[in-house]
Order: sequence, then C-alpha cells, then structure tokens
Amino acid sequence: MAVLLALVRLAVALELLPPWAYGVGAILLLGVTLEAMFRGFQAALLPGIGLLLVGIGWGYGNTPAVLLALLGVGALYWAWAPRMSEREQASFWGWVLVWPSLGLLLVWQIFPSLYALWLSFLDRFNFIGQSRFAGLLNYEILLTRDPLFWKAMGNTFWFVIFTVPLGILLATVVAILLNERVRLLGFFRTLYFLPYITALTAAAAVWDWIYHPEFGFLNWVLGTPGLDWLSTPQGIFALAMAPLGIHLQGFWAGPSVAFVAIMVMSLWHLLGYQVVVILAGLQNIPKEYYEAAQLDGASWWQQQRYITWPLLSPTTFFLSTLGLIGAFQVFTQVLIMTPTGGVLQDTLTITLYLYNKGFRDSDFSYASAIAVVVFTVILVLTLVQQRVLERRVNYET
Repeated sequence: MAVLLALVRLAVALELLPPWAYGVGAILLLGVTLEAMFRGFQAALLPGIGLLLVGIGWGYGNTPAVLLALLGVGALYWAWAPRMSEREQASFWGWVLVWPSLGLLLVWQIFPSLYALWLSFLDRFNFIGQSRFAGLLNYEILLTRDPLFWKAMGNTFWFVIFTVPLGILLATVVAILLNERVRLLGFFRTLYFLPYITALTAAAAVWDWIYHPEFGFLNWVLGTPGLDWLSTPQGIFALAMAPLGIHLQGFWAGPSVAFVAIMVMSLWHLLGYQVVVILAGLQNIPKEYYEAAQLDGASWWQQQRYITWPLLSPTTFFLSTLGLIGAFQVFTQVLIMTPTGGVLQDTLTITLYLYNKGFRDSDFSYASAIAVVVFTVILVLTLVQQRVLERRVNYET
C-alpha cells in the first residue's frame, strides 16, 4: 500500500490522476495500517508504522521522506518477521521483487488508461485551457452525430474481416509446405520472417513506392501505367457487381481498392510471424498420427483435414485472438501510405481517426471517448470469439 500510494502521488504530479486520488489512497493506507495494528498489536511495530506514515505524508519527491518510508517498511518487516510463516515470507519477498515492474505497468499503462476514461467525460480538454465536466456528451456525439466515426469503424471491420482469416489461412498453407522435407528449410524460414522484423514505417514507405502510379513496380509488372492504387476510392464489391447492373453503396460496396492495397501490404508484413508460430505448432504434432493415417490409406488432404487442422486449433485460436486485437489497432501503414485517410476517407481507420482528433484537432476528450469505445468493442469481440471458438479447440494430442 505504501509503494502504491507513492505511485499514486507520482501519477497525480504527472496529471494522470485527479488530485483527490492521493487523499483516497492515504485513507486506505491508514485503514490497512490500523487494521494490522488491531489484529496483532506489537510495541515493536510502532516505530516502523511511524516512519512509514511520516515518509508517505512528507512526499515521494523528498529524498529524506523516501528514506524514512523505506526505513519504516524495513522496521515493520524486522518486527513482524518472527511471526511470519515461510509462505508469508516468500509472499512478502515476491511482492518486493515484483513491485518495480508492476509500478511501471501502473504508471505507464493502468493510470493513463484511467486518466483517458476521466478525460472522456470532459469538454475539449487540450492540456492548455480550462475544461468543464461534460458527462456523456462526447459519447452521445460520437455514437449518434459523427458519420466519420462510423465510416472509420466500418473500414476497420473490413480490415479485420479480410486480414485475420486470410492471413491465418495463407500462413497455414506456407507452414505446411515448409514442414515437409524440403531443402534449405532454415533459409526459407528466415526469408519469410524478414518482413516481420523490418520496421513497419520503412516497409510501408517501400510499398508506397511499389503502388506509385507512374514509377511503381506493380504497375510495371501488370502493365497498367497510371493506375493509382492508393487513390482509388471505389469499393471492390461495387466494381465487381457493376457489370451485372448491381450498384452497391456505402458499407456494402466493400473496402476500397486503396484499402485493399494496404491490406495486402499488412498481410505480407505479418505473414512471417504467423508462419513461424504455426510451424512450431505443426512440429508439436506427433508423427505417429500421420504414419497411422498413411497405413489406413488416408490421402494427404485427409491427413491435413482430420489430423493437422484439429491439432493445430490452439495455435490458430491464439493467432486469431491476437490478430483481432492487432487489426483493430492498425495505424502505421495507413498513416504512411494514405496520410489523409484516402480520397473519400476510404482508408480511415478508427485509430487514425483517434490520432487525428487528439493530435491534429487537440481534442483529447473526444479522442479519449473514441479510445474507450474501441477498447469496449475489442473486449466484447474477444470475449465472444473466446466463447465461440475455444469450444472447438483441442488442447490434447
């Protein structure tokens, strides 16, 4: 509690928590201390409690105060150690050793997340001027009066639908081929993994050149000079159905040609990581299963369908969960390849929209509301995915 209270005060100083949070923490610390005293009072505990409370009350930014607090914790441990069981001592030292990492997690992730939630209830907070409490106004505007939010959310859903299952399918095919007895297996594994370890910013810049309408490599290969892949806002479903006289609009027109081009780049970038993970899962499947299937006359396709795919389900479930979360957070390649979000906002994703609201428009309250909504959507979809898919996962071989 003492270390946690010090972190709370640091978060208050960094304006990650409201000022009253430190007072609440101090009351909780005092309550825990009094409860410990009444539960097992010892005179030897008094010096440690006194040093601890004086150090915490003095402040974390004062070096003597920090030393007093540490001396208080040491005195409390020295006085209480004779009564502690071996399990209690192990628990104590476990918390002592884990607190540095847990403190970093609290200061840089948990507290900022709570702070973002608080900002979402304010009106146009920008760290400069005054802002007033607005309640659920940002959420009301976001969900009912902001067409760009729904446009960005629709684009993001298309990205999830296209890249997650297609990426896992391509990676599974490549991993199965690499799992066969082929020469230079290590070379091919490295070759497929290289795109993943390449900086995403640099990779997006290279693909931006590949898609260039005049000098791009893709137009040179296809013989389509002048075709601007990243500035074509027509949906692929609308283009496919137009010759049949069917005209699709809005979300049902599908992702634009520009957005599909970004999806292709994203699939290329993540393919190596997915291949390595699936290849590790394939190598954990006992070879005896395939030998028994061959003796029973099973074809190669039947072996993959009835052995490989069921026993690979934990790996695919892992990749689908991470892929869903990562796809909702796609940002870098979209910003590099289409900085404005496309011609008709056809490549605007929800994270790019959040970035624009926060750092372009300096409306961190609205951006925080977007972040909270995206977090909720990701959480709900992840839970649904876990409830639906995990029942089909076979963890035993």
